[in-house]
Amino acid sequence: MEGTKPRTASSIGMFDMLKGAGMLTIVFAHTAELYPMQAVSGLSLTAFFPFIYREALMSAFFIASGYGFRKRSIHKCIHQQLKSLLKPYAYTALFTCVLHFIIHYKTFQYLPGTIGESIKVTGGFLLGLPHTAEYFGQEFFSCGPMWYLLALMVGWVLLDVILNIFPERYVPWAVAGCVLLGWGASLVWELPFCLIQGAVVVPYLYIGFLAKKKHLLDEPLPPKVFAGLLAATALIAVGALATRTTDCISLAEWSLGPLSIFLDGAAGLLFIRLFMRLSHGHGPIVHFLEAVGRRSLNIFCVHTVEIIAIPWYLMVAKFSAQPVLGMWLQYAIALGSIWLVCELLRVRRALIIRFFPAQRRTPAVHYTSRH
Repeated sequence: MEGTKPRTASSIGMFDMLKGAGMLTIVFAHTAELYPMQAVSGLSLTAFFPFIYREALMSAFFIASGYGFRKRSIHKCIHQQLKSLLKPYAYTALFTCVLHFIIHYKTFQYLPGTIGESIKVTGGFLLGLPHTAEYFGQEFFSCGPMWYLLALMVGWVLLDVILNIFPERYVPWAVAGCVLLGWGASLVWELPFCLIQGAVVVPYLYIGFLAKKKHLLDEPLPPKVFAGLLAATALIAVGALATRTTDCISLAEWSLGPLSIFLDGAAGLLFIRLFMRLSHGHGPIVHFLEAVGRRSLNIFCVHTVEIIAIPWYLMVAKFSAQPVLGMWLQYAIALGSIWLVCELLRVRRALIIRFFPAQRRTPAVHYTSRH
């Protein structure tokens, strides 16, 4: 971050600014949707407009993750994913469920109700539900932002399977077929463990894989390609306004069907190019966003605990007459709590390294640092 040379497309921190801006946007969007404010057209200023490019941003995250993809045996790929992604998912699920039970019992002092709600939260994590759904006659809540990790894990394995099975010339068709299969499944059944979402994000990971393999981020985009990406980005907004719905991978909803999936990928690639260009600067804003981006995985996990375990709806009800004030106040509290926990995690690691130097190990270089 302190270097004076412009960051190249092969630098390990090339996506830090994108991830930092994305994390701040995600936390804000999750906060703003709790405070609906209607525009003249009847569309919500907080629950609609901030989400028009939500999935384009998420696709940019997946493309950045795909940039670190490396083909390996299917067995090794599955083992890597279970080790690098399932572990933070499990820790986050445990802390969320425990804190949800404690906070809700202390708040409402009603044990049966607290147990019932905590069962819904725990079941959602065990089933890996991207949104609230009913299984076995019981309603379960979503696993919150952790759907991203599950979808990434599933998508990574699916892409590795495709690259191992199909000849190179058939890989794009296999990727497209995987997307259509996932989208089609979403029309008839809500699969657990984010299997639908994992199938849908495969093209984003593949774009990232190709971007590194063919050095697509090293050179300026051809004018026709740049125009195509701009057109795709504009079409997303047109589709959202025309259908009055926004794309949402976690809910398996796309305003223009499968077309939206590929449009979001095109817009995500454009976002990546934009932030790579902006990251060449060395101002305080760039440095701040890069610092946030380097902690993106921790922020994802802490934000999940915060947004699920804390009964924010009580604050929403209290500020029903002043939604703007309530929204910004909650956003500040959420960011403050996330920052505090991330700092505690950083200090904890520093203390372990200081007092237990024999346990210090050089971390293996793998793609989890790119999330």
